[in-house]
Amino acid sequence: MGEMEDFPYEFTKPLLLCFNLLKRCNIGFFDDNVPFLQKYWRSFFIVPCVLIHYISTTIYVSRVFTSQIKISELAYMVPIFLILTQGFLKAAVIIPKRDKVASLVINLGKLWKTDNLSDIQLKKKNQLLKRLNCFHAVFYWGSLIATSQNMLAPLLLTLLKRFVLQQDTKLLLPFEYVYPFDPLKNWFRYIAVYIFQSFAMLSVIFHYIGTEFVIITICAHLSTEFALLREDLRQIIPRKNQPDTLMANDDDAIRNFIQNHQKLIELTASLNHIFNLMVFIDMLFVTVIMCFFGLGVTVAYAAVDIANNFIAVLALLLPIYILCYNAEILKVESSGIADSAYETLWYNGDTHYQKTIQFIIARSQRPCCLTSLNYVSITLNTFTKVVSTTWSYFSLARSLYSDKIE
Repeated sequence: MGEMEDFPYEFTKPLLLCFNLLKRCNIGFFDDNVPFLQKYWRSFFIVPCVLIHYISTTIYVSRVFTSQIKISELAYMVPIFLILTQGFLKAAVIIPKRDKVASLVINLGKLWKTDNLSDIQLKKKNQLLKRLNCFHAVFYWGSLIATSQNMLAPLLLTLLKRFVLQQDTKLLLPFEYVYPFDPLKNWFRYIAVYIFQSFAMLSVIFHYIGTEFVIITICAHLSTEFALLREDLRQIIPRKNQPDTLMANDDDAIRNFIQNHQKLIELTASLNHIFNLMVFIDMLFVTVIMCFFGLGVTVAYAAVDIANNFIAVLALLLPIYILCYNAEILKVESSGIADSAYETLWYNGDTHYQKTIQFIIARSQRPCCLTSLNYVSITLNTFTKVVSTTWSYFSLARSLYSDKIE
């Protein structure tokens, strides 16, 4: 990632976390000069493991049509199957667009402001970066804790019953399975399959978290740049009948503002072009996945299963909320350019300056935003609709399987 070394650490720090997570599942960025084997060697074992796990899960979930699985197993395995499917779809979106993502990051890095910032701008910038880092920490550790609990709970429960309580209980795996052999025949097979399932699922989770991080981070950085640009506009003070040298300075300032504003608009459009399909996939899948995890909380009998499903719901809600929140901030800051333009002393400028401010206000009244399929703007209202839709699906699923739940 040599291309990012010239950018400030405050800009690259959250992005490096995203790209490192994606690199763990062999989705690399800024690696055009890396040899083929060094770039793709992880794919030789990651792709087969994930595919085998996906096929096994698909076959197991298909048994729902033959009524061979219990409702509690259905409520847990269907969302796992959907998460795997969502991971494949998201990979299909981001892998062909890696160069576009890299170009977007580089162009945004070139616009990143570090010099000649006022106290207000420094305070606003630090506040937004601190909030982004806080979101990253909560999202990252929350996802890892939820994943670790779901992965390790069956193993710890098995060891507890076998060696502490001295019970002759069945060996438990993280996920139900369909294999051409019995993975529970002996401890060696059990541990080997346990590691295989955990590795395959972790690869998908790293991809899931990494892609969400990329969208959230770029969206937050664009919001920061719009916020700083608003302050730049407020600092331009036009005066009538001022010396020609000062008028030239004001003209240069407003010209630089318009150029930077246009670049940010183009970068936001590029962000939306790259990720609007992925955002649609997120919004489509998350409602159904949370619905089944919620159903799992209802039908589960063991405390461990209830906790696993409940934490999974929270882990899924968290990234959607953070995404919608940052998309909301992007929309507010971009449209806020119009407010900042109106708050300037535009009435002290000449006719040309006033017309320029009028143009800026008119353009800013069409805010930049992240969308789902270029149709629905992503805001905090979107999060509310996701929660509402999830509850509707949950009520429907609960009514359909009410006889089996009882």
